[in-house]
Amino acid sequence: MLIKKWMAAASLGLAALSASATPLDALTGNVNIKLQGLTTENNTWAGTNETTWGIGSISQITATGGQVWNMGASDGTYLYYMIYGIADLNTVQNATGTFDLYNVGATGGLGDGRIHLDIYRTTTNILELTSDFNAQVGDRTGYNMHSLLQGLGPAYLQLEFGEGKQLANVAGGTDPTADETISTLVQNTTSATLPAAGTGQFFADVIGGTAANQWNTNGLFGHDMDGKFTLSTNGASQGSGVCTDEEVTGPNPTCFTGFINDPIRAIRAVPEPGSLALIGLGLVGLAGLRRRVGN
Repeated sequence: MLIKKWMAAASLGLAALSASATPLDALTGNVNIKLQGLTTENNTWAGTNETTWGIGSISQITATGGQVWNMGASDGTYLYYMIYGIADLNTVQNATGTFDLYNVGATGGLGDGRIHLDIYRTTTNILELTSDFNAQVGDRTGYNMHSLLQGLGPAYLQLEFGEGKQLANVAGGTDPTADETISTLVQNTTSATLPAAGTGQFFADVIGGTAANQWNTNGLFGHDMDGKFTLSTNGASQGSGVCTDEEVTGPNPTCFTGFINDPIRAIRAVPEPGSLALIGLGLVGLAGLRRRVGN
């Protein structure tokens, strides 16, 4: 009878757990990551050929088995990112009037020829990146840093974009001799420059960060993450952000011009040590129960 009662209670407990929020450290298996953020072609880093950079937040991560992490609500933590070092390799206008953009990492100065995405974890809700979307372009403090992200380090994850999305060369464009197969970010947009609407795709590989061991799985076509995104114009009249149109698209914009919305796929390998400890305590309790039942 005791066994039956325990099994019923365990079933109810598991059902409640699956319907509840999942702490970030407990996520495992295939996951979908929802990024939102802001991009700009202003205040690019001097001495490099960088053309675009941005900042933003991760609003939700869902995983197999009903696991859901929501920023702030699931475990009191938030994830923020900075993407930087994007440089144009070739821009081609196609027959439909849209533009195909092939990007690689910026070089010169601090640019190392890689597109970077650095993610930070904190308990602070930065409204400029989670709801207001009114971060200031001029507050960039370094090639890999913005004032809103200062003090949040060390990075939770450091990623670099990898090749593989563009499988063939194309003709024409701003550089007809370019080898588009080496591009690490591929986009199709309504304009060659911001403000624009469109889509893009990339692969990303973990190269560092405090949680690198859990995310460095190479499980998606030999990469750690497979990203796709949509791009629209930031600003109140576009339904995103609280910046005015003048602040976004004026001759000297103070707000970020582009608004991005990214679903990214990844595989998270194992829980971190803290979560493993909790699982261990649960197994100890189960063993104790088994001994009592046996007696």
